[in-house]
Amino acid sequence: MTTAIKYKKQINDLTRNLSEDKVKELINFAQFLKAKQEGFSYEQIEDSAEYVRKLRLKENHQKTSRQNYIEEIIEWQKSGC
Repeated sequence: MTTAIKYKKQINDLTRNLSEDKVKELINFAQFLKAKQEGFSYEQIEDSAEYVRKLRLKENHQKTSRQNYIEEIIEWQKSGC
């Protein structure tokens, strides 16, 4: 968990002085990398509506619980950020 917090802090530090357009570009690229890591390919999509439904279901299952979220915030505060 502390590694994730270090990465979040590093991302915050790097993006602090970027313009809004550059931050959007960075987010788009991160989303692309995530999709690529999960095996995304335009050739594999037969029904885009079904694909979006599956993505939304998958994201809903990955939401952190309130307790995990509170623990992450406490760890972040302890790290001195």
